[in-house]
Amino acid sequence: MVPEKELLFSATPPVAEAWAGFELGVASAPSDAAAASGGGILLDLMQIGALEPLATSSGPARVGCSDTLDLAGVHIVVAFEDEALRAELMPCFAQLVTAPCRGDDHIVVQREGESIGLARRGEDIDWVSPHEAVPLLKIKLTEVLFDHTDHVMLHAAQLERDGRCLLLLGDAGAGKSTLATALEEAGFALLSDDIVLLSPQGEVSALPFPVTLKEGSWALLGHRHDEIAGAGEHLRPDALNVRYLGLVGDGGWKPVAWLLKLDRQEDSAATIADLDLSGAFAALLAAAWSGEDSMSPEVFGAMAGCLQGAHYGTLTYSDLPRALIEVSRYCED
Repeated sequence: MVPEKELLFSATPPVAEAWAGFELGVASAPSDAAAASGGGILLDLMQIGALEPLATSSGPARVGCSDTLDLAGVHIVVAFEDEALRAELMPCFAQLVTAPCRGDDHIVVQREGESIGLARRGEDIDWVSPHEAVPLLKIKLTEVLFDHTDHVMLHAAQLERDGRCLLLLGDAGAGKSTLATALEEAGFALLSDDIVLLSPQGEVSALPFPVTLKEGSWALLGHRHDEIAGAGEHLRPDALNVRYLGLVGDGGWKPVAWLLKLDRQEDSAATIADLDLSGAFAALLAAAWSGEDSMSPEVFGAMAGCLQGAHYGTLTYSDLPRALIEVSRYCED
């Protein structure tokens, strides 16, 4: 079998190229020329179910190139119709790219006129305008991670200073991303502003998606002014304009030293009040997703382990600079 494969690859380059794509799970159906040059072997293998081209509910995908992304050990192959689409969408996710391998799941990116379409393997294509495509790709990647990971996930920001970890929790609009990015000026490394994984032992590990900054925060983050000014604008499904920035911190599993629940209020002085254990647990629970209908003992144990040995409080604030001072002081005590 191996000699025949080697002969096939050397004798018929179109088939060899298609075969390499099948090994990654991203090949489109072979062209008539490729099928003819290989004596129809690819079509024969497809007919008996030995090979399956990448397809959406609309039919076989058009695949010109692909990247493999590593999201906390889940390998996702993103297959693009052409290099132009890859260059348009991938820069925001470059830090996730890993060596090519067969994916745990696949996302297809196609073009139709002025629209860009994205779909998971076998599913319907969602068509959007070009400036909506990057946010939609992030959503699709998150959906795949939800379906494949065994870890509890927290909607939180994770930072680190002097080897110790800070978690910021809060409802949408609480200012997690803005505050987390601003804390870089206070000596914190920003590891994630969106999704944090929680291990069974209670340690956390950041998922390094790009930092998402809403329009109202762009002028507030002077230390990243040039990067913000040079980033493209994107439109999220919630009709908010955002820009994406890269991360600079290192990942890995870490214990939590401080946990702050954010409470942004108009005309409020920046203060941090102690949060009792039940309040801290409730904040974690509100931020958590585990894929289970009810909280298992394992999830309960992971959250308890996360809080063990940590300091937790509620940050009430309206003014960003004063919030930085309070958070920095809190994490020094």
